[in-house]
Amino acid sequence: MFAKHVQGRIARQAHSAVPEGTYEEHHARRGFEGEVSQLYHAHPTTDWLRVEGPIRPRGLQLTDLATADASDARALPTLLMFNDDIRISVSKRSAAMPYYFRNADGDTLLLTQSGSGTLVCDYGTLTYGPLEYLIIPKGTSYRLVPDEGVEHLTYVVETREPVALPERGLLGHFLPFDRGVLDVPQLGPRPMGISAENADGEWEVLVKRDGELSSIFYAFDPADVEGWTGNLAPFRLRLADIRPLTSERLDVPPMTHATFQSGQNWIVTMAPRPMQSAEDAERAQPYHRNVDYDEVIVSLGTHDGRRGGPPPGLMSVTPGGMNHGPNHARLAAVRDRLPIYVWNIDTIHPLHYTDAFAAGEIPDFAQREGFRG
Repeated sequence: MFAKHVQGRIARQAHSAVPEGTYEEHHARRGFEGEVSQLYHAHPTTDWLRVEGPIRPRGLQLTDLATADASDARALPTLLMFNDDIRISVSKRSAAMPYYFRNADGDTLLLTQSGSGTLVCDYGTLTYGPLEYLIIPKGTSYRLVPDEGVEHLTYVVETREPVALPERGLLGHFLPFDRGVLDVPQLGPRPMGISAENADGEWEVLVKRDGELSSIFYAFDPADVEGWTGNLAPFRLRLADIRPLTSERLDVPPMTHATFQSGQNWIVTMAPRPMQSAEDAERAQPYHRNVDYDEVIVSLGTHDGRRGGPPPGLMSVTPGGMNHGPNHARLAAVRDRLPIYVWNIDTIHPLHYTDAFAAGEIPDFAQREGFRG
């Protein structure tokens, strides 16, 4: 459909000079990338009395969540949500994996909220720290060795389809980051004290295939690679290396900030940036309906620990078809800058929740005005 129809009072330009007394809502396909209409309501669409049924927004404070791997070195990350394409878990691992782990079901993305350590794998070693991504291709044998004396919180996303970098087209090679900033593991001497040899003098590779676990045992360290070449390897991306797109006159849609994609699922990183500053530009994200995606949002905080926005680790989940947008306080507060990093996962298929999610869920999340938007 290429025709643009008009009824009643509207803004001449979407999300700019919205008619007084109205609230603009975007009804869009494919995360604002597809066809879209703007509806100008007399009331904010998040001013619901209550929400009944599975479409209600849900929330967790991930920093407060208990995980099995916080106290059991053999435990895997705690699964919170899943569908056929994607699994979202949280880890608070404080001790080194006593095995190499190999995910034969798909790629693994790790995003460190807090803590640091070393990834030890077939390809060598790679350190990681707060607000950094690690992408681990399907079938890689790896261990995570957390540093001692620091608090650890890592978000884990497993994807059936490969994790890829989105096409950037006319943006060129350097936005939102130059691929030269992607770091791969290095071969060489390993840090002392991180061997996975068990009490029987064996090395274990724990393999997940079709959701089931198997173990392969060796009389030697299986990560004994002496050289490698190719374009398939784990890599690290620091959020500090992301240079976000900005616009003086109009809000930039979230999908513009996409960092990775996996099939039809999107992983988006919104980095601190100036807000649009033109006199007629709206300063808050427009109200919108999640039609094609379930939307997961996690506040990540700042690199320097300064306060601003929701607390780090606050997760909200808005199912497809549910209204979404800024709360009254956000509309009233005209800010010049997005002060924090915000992580966003859009899944094309509905997410299902585990008992671990339900156990940590914030009660009446949909009714809390401060969590809308």
